[in-house]
Amino acid sequence: MWIKGEEMTDTTRRIPLWLMGTGILVIDLIGVFFYGSYYELCSSL
Repeated sequence: MWIKGEEMTDTTRRIPLWLMGTGILVIDLIGVFFYGSYYELCSSL
């Protein structure tokens, strides 16, 4: 089980920080876009 934990930290270390940041930013933008369209849909009804 402790081997699995070491593997996980190794993979997170291999992923560049800017790549993770970009992924989070993209997810946030998609979330805001969907929330905005959903809010508009509800207000138009």
